[in-house]
Amino acid sequence: MGIYDALAMSETAQTQQEKPTLLIVDDEPGPRESLRIVFKDRYNCAVATCGREGIEFARNNRVDAAILDIKMPDISGVEVLRELKEIDPNIECIMLTGYETIESARAAVRFGAADYLNKPFDVFFVRELMGKCMARRQGRIAAEETMKSLQKVNEDLSRALAQSDRAVSASVLSAGVIHEINNPLSIIAGYAQLLARDLASLSDGSPDVAHNVQGRLTIIHREVERCKDIAHRFLKFSRATQREIEPIEVHKLLEDTAALVKAHPENHCAEISHSTSDPSLKVNVHAAELMQVLINLGVNALQAMNGEGTLNFTAEPCASTPENPVFRSQTFDPQKPLLKISVVDSGSGISPENVKKILEPYFTTKTQGTGLGLAIVCELVGNYGGLIDVDSTLGQGATFSVYLPLAN
Repeated sequence: MGIYDALAMSETAQTQQEKPTLLIVDDEPGPRESLRIVFKDRYNCAVATCGREGIEFARNNRVDAAILDIKMPDISGVEVLRELKEIDPNIECIMLTGYETIESARAAVRFGAADYLNKPFDVFFVRELMGKCMARRQGRIAAEETMKSLQKVNEDLSRALAQSDRAVSASVLSAGVIHEINNPLSIIAGYAQLLARDLASLSDGSPDVAHNVQGRLTIIHREVERCKDIAHRFLKFSRATQREIEPIEVHKLLEDTAALVKAHPENHCAEISHSTSDPSLKVNVHAAELMQVLINLGVNALQAMNGEGTLNFTAEPCASTPENPVFRSQTFDPQKPLLKISVVDSGSGISPENVKKILEPYFTTKTQGTGLGLAIVCELVGNYGGLIDVDSTLGQGATFSVYLPLAN
């Protein structure tokens, strides 16, 4: 039977593509057909009657695993094994022979054979062994894909930092992002080591190993997604190169802001949350500018709390504004529907004499502060015709509220 004819024709092409491919190379029709019958329900079985035919198939098709007869008329199974490993090192190979020798066994192991079986083979054992081989292959491939995904995230992050024209904010936030990513990276590294140990012990026959491999792959995938999510939020903040004003969903902006503030080096163990009364609320702003306003307010709050306590970002429509806000834009229009965004902390609060001064350039109560953070907040809010109010009691925290026109 030819190699292409041996693929299970009774199954649909789509189903065949979903199954892994098992290459069976044996010059004897009996064992060759027996193996095809044993594995046809789980694999797309391709058969070859000689070594060179099997190698040719592997060069032109994806092969996940192979069962190779050690003694064939053209070339030996060990030579086929070596060629398959050069094509794809992740192909799992089981050697099968009725002429076992110490030399052939050593050669097979040296070139990466998973195991070595004698004819006649035990059907149940060979199925179990192949299952372990496939679990090992899937684990190895998943680990490689994880590393590629993480490498791409790192490349995107590096590219964004190099191109960003928001150097000050990006440089401060990047330190926090790197710190935040280090946590899942440590988890990934630890589980990768455990996974490598499990993959090495699959051949020991422990029934729990395959389950452990799957569980650890799930954890690695989850932590990679955490890294990608953190990096994605930072990239969205840092990539803005043009001042494009457009309707922005407030709840999403608060979510991104809270995530970046959480990653800031000033945060130690603060409980940071966000909420929106209506998910459909929008404002016409440049998203990165409004995020910078909220990040500045959030970082100030962290500093007032020494990186601990609670910090909450909220948004809701409002019908009225305070009579004496600490800042009012010259273009503020009280007739427009307004959105109120509040940054509420449980920090040390602001003394009454300092409330009116905090928005002035260069005013600061911090030993190493520049006094420019809130001045920048005023400038950006002023660009959108908004106003700012502060409600604080010394020793009981502070609430900064930013009022902006709602998008139509």
